[in-house]
Amino acid sequence: MLRTTKACGKLRPLSSSVNRGVVASLAAKRFISDKPTETFTKLSDENDPQRNAFFKYSWGSWLKNDKLEKERRTTSFSIEGLTDVLNDLYSQSKELAKTEKEGQIKPPSYNANLTVSLPHNSTTKNVGTIDPNDKVRITSMASIHEGKHHRIYKVETNLGKAFVLRIPYALDSENSIAFRLKSEVATLDFADLKLGIKVPKVFCYGINSLNPVRQPFILQEYIDGHLLMRDWNPLAENSESDEPDPALKNVIEKIADFQKKLLSIEFNEFGSLYFAKDYAESERPAYEGEANPDLQNRWRIGPTAERCFWRYKSALNFNEQRKFLGPWSINRPMDIIKDTGLIETENAKARLALKQAQASPEAVEESILKEQADTFTNLSKVGPHLFNSQLTAIPNLGDLLKPRLHHPDLDPLNVIIAAGEEKTPYLLDFEGSSIKPFIIQNAPQFVAYDGLKVYNLKEDVPDYEKLSEPEKAQYDFMFKRTRNQYLWEAALNSGVPKLISAVAPPVKLLRSPYIAAVERKVDEEYLLIDEALIQLQEVWEVLAKNGLVSSGKYPIHFTKEQIEKHAKQLTAFHERLVATPFAATRGWVPQDMFDNLAKSGILIKDENGDHYIKQQGTV
Repeated sequence: MLRTTKACGKLRPLSSSVNRGVVASLAAKRFISDKPTETFTKLSDENDPQRNAFFKYSWGSWLKNDKLEKERRTTSFSIEGLTDVLNDLYSQSKELAKTEKEGQIKPPSYNANLTVSLPHNSTTKNVGTIDPNDKVRITSMASIHEGKHHRIYKVETNLGKAFVLRIPYALDSENSIAFRLKSEVATLDFADLKLGIKVPKVFCYGINSLNPVRQPFILQEYIDGHLLMRDWNPLAENSESDEPDPALKNVIEKIADFQKKLLSIEFNEFGSLYFAKDYAESERPAYEGEANPDLQNRWRIGPTAERCFWRYKSALNFNEQRKFLGPWSINRPMDIIKDTGLIETENAKARLALKQAQASPEAVEESILKEQADTFTNLSKVGPHLFNSQLTAIPNLGDLLKPRLHHPDLDPLNVIIAAGEEKTPYLLDFEGSSIKPFIIQNAPQFVAYDGLKVYNLKEDVPDYEKLSEPEKAQYDFMFKRTRNQYLWEAALNSGVPKLISAVAPPVKLLRSPYIAAVERKVDEEYLLIDEALIQLQEVWEVLAKNGLVSSGKYPIHFTKEQIEKHAKQLTAFHERLVATPFAATRGWVPQDMFDNLAKSGILIKDENGDHYIKQQGTV
């Protein structure tokens, strides 16, 4: 039986933020159905048309280009091929049981069927067993999560074990998917074997569609439990004695413990982790001082898998892209920022050339791409001047510049608390992990806050008690966001005190253009990078006098006219965001909300098949 779950409460993505008119009232409701939609098909019949529904994207719709966006997220794969992979994995586990030595960690096995398996994980204890004359059979499958970048299936078998099959969406080039997948598996492996972080065990993976599954995939352990997000209430009230909610602190401490372990190893280069055979261009170990002979040559540092270097880069051919991906020398940490700017500059120019040749379907203005190229060129010029190891004004700067593992998704939504008495937290998804200086790593999104800091409502807010209730609510929100970030930074100081200078306000200001570039989600957010660069220009001389930057002259210059033009553009951009529902999600709407908006007559379909929100007062 195959079951596709369209309404899964604990793994369903959060609703997008909508705050205008009647859409806002509907947005407050989740409209989650009581039962998941189920699709039944014969596991033995590959041509059963019922299978199509199992592979189609169903957790949301797009206001524009909905058909195309869903097609790009269709994850058709061979169930028969997956069965073959499971049987091969089981055969390997039986052979391993005859020859393995206790505690031995064998290198990855590169199989004839173009999959790679991890023998130390693929034991009969982890994989399960069947009768001697039986074969491994899939008894049922369920689609349990449709995420931003991949789809997750739960695979039940007669082995007595359940597995997770992760298939990435075909949103990027084959090279991009292959590199990122290889790096993620190696990083999961490193986190498990070297850092002692609990992660789902990876049994097998394939980097392209030439394997029996006919898709890139990761086959891993299924962890039963609940998401840590269930315990996270960022707006929880403090106690009467003004102590933070214990559940709030508990969530932060669990994730801070992951971060402490991730930061514990200093690497030899900047980039991302790979298995040695997956990055044969280097013979240098990823780090020094490994005493375990099974681990000494297991990993290498290769091109970065960080999302910003691969996202929306289809206009670049891989050879052009590759020269900006590292790995970078330990002595040149700021080259990461420089190459972030350069690859985005080349990408904007390539997209512009396609647009001018009328060979691009993108709905983006040429002027935006031209200004993007200028912005990222400026970032590449400023980057090398941001942090210099010779400076002494920033405590422990040498430690802050060393290569350390960065996980881009430290979040309660990415942690499962295992069922059972131990309630062990597991860190799930390592996609996009990279090795870079901690000084240019931002706080996790679930605690990051760049707004007005309010540490004490009565002391920091004049006449707080005299304010109206809506005004108090605004300051309460600021206070709670400030508190959460403070708790995170306090946990960092407790776990890795030598890195605490990374959260100092001047350091945050210095890295802000780079952070805006890394976290950019839509084309017009190049304006946020410009904003950060302009702010730096205004204070650069002061930073230089205080020994926080090495160069007394700012590497670029914004004229008065450019600053005024930018201010108008940024204001207009923010106004469009407020006025355009679902702009923050690039037009994606959760499916239950989409259906209800359409039924209510609020969502209108035009002659091109696209949708728009009916304005209040229109007939």
